[in-house]
Amino acid sequence: MAISAQTYARLLGLADQAPLECLALSPRTLASAKTLGYNQIGQVRSTSRQTLLTDLGEERAEELERALHDFGMRPREDLAG
Repeated sequence: MAISAQTYARLLGLADQAPLECLALSPRTLASAKTLGYNQIGQVRSTSRQTLLTDLGEERAEELERALHDFGMRPREDLAG
């Protein structure tokens, strides 16, 4: 089934508003992210990998990236890397 680009953009926008609890994260990673102010999926997706590494450390940042991937999301293309 194909969807229009407009519908896809709306779906991404809704997913970005979803709380981090929607991701399969360990309690420690979720607590660390929330303590730093990351409350929604879109906040993580719009943060550069380098900033996530600085904020959370390598292990937690990688867990977040894996969880995003498993959720069917990925960092925004212009910030990846």
